[in-house]
Amino acid sequence: MKQILCLTALLAAALPGRAQELKITSALHADGAKVRIYREWPTRQLIDTPIMRQGQIVLQLPDSGAAVYSVSLRAPFANATVFAGKSPVTVMIGKDSATTVKGNTIQQKFIAFEKSMKPVESEWSRLGVEYGKTEDLDKKLAINNKIGRMATEVQQKRLAFALKNAGNLAGAWSAYQYAFAWTDASLSQLIPSFRQQEWASATTNKLVEKQVHSERFNMTGKTAPAFALRAIDGSLVHLDSLVARNRYILLDIWASWCTPCRAGNRELAPHYAALKRKGIEVVSVSVDEKDELWRKAVAADKIPWLQLVAPEGMKSDIVAKYHVRSLPATFLIDKTGKIIRQHVAISDLEKLP
Repeated sequence: MKQILCLTALLAAALPGRAQELKITSALHADGAKVRIYREWPTRQLIDTPIMRQGQIVLQLPDSGAAVYSVSLRAPFANATVFAGKSPVTVMIGKDSATTVKGNTIQQKFIAFEKSMKPVESEWSRLGVEYGKTEDLDKKLAINNKIGRMATEVQQKRLAFALKNAGNLAGAWSAYQYAFAWTDASLSQLIPSFRQQEWASATTNKLVEKQVHSERFNMTGKTAPAFALRAIDGSLVHLDSLVARNRYILLDIWASWCTPCRAGNRELAPHYAALKRKGIEVVSVSVDEKDELWRKAVAADKIPWLQLVAPEGMKSDIVAKYHVRSLPATFLIDKTGKIIRQHVAISDLEKLP
């Protein structure tokens, strides 16, 4: 009898833990509707494609420790995110396509956070639509400023949630799925936090991958690539001659159709004289393909500093050499011709000795 009990104990220790029960109910999908269940984290893998019968499905998810699953149906489309755990999880799809997930406490924490983000993200989306429909430049600038503030708010809230929950699946999944949007500053905080969590290596690897990719385009500390471009008056201007005559060069790559660029022009213009006295020369390079649009924007924004144009727009050599991925792109170049800062703000320039 003792031998049987010992054998049972050994088998129990060797087998994985009890699988997690997942129940899916739908008021929208008819019998025969296929459900796709993927393990999304730590690696993506198709787990099962069960068929809906009598408005529901009950199955067992594999017990793989920390894992995140997705549940999706089509015609009509519905999806849900499910966290692994010991507690049963129920996914309920209502007649209005609203999906409700009931699971463990970590899952509910994640759901509550995502719900809290919906108002600001909905407003962000609404402003994006309004921006696209607006033609008046001053109105576009005002909307763009709001969009920028909301983008910062979203980033800060998501960063705070991921850091606070770095020790559980809610934080690990949040940081992982939002990896595409993290700024370099956010990555510098997230990576050390998740490196301490051995079980969350998938998230750490994703964040490091994003950081490495970002570093490929980082020009800080490198010699500024040389260029020779035509100015608005037709003269040919070389970068090395500009560096030789000034303590610093603020190189600004922009376009008339770029609203943040136009906002930057108008913000910088009142400070230009003071910056010039400090030995900081501003040089803008337009990537406009239509010369008249470039000249019109320079006049409208009352830009007093040197204006150059890249002849092939976003396909120009300067765009490739400076690894420009979005506009505006700004680079602060010192007396030695080295780029000492990217994404330069006026406050950064004012602090220069």
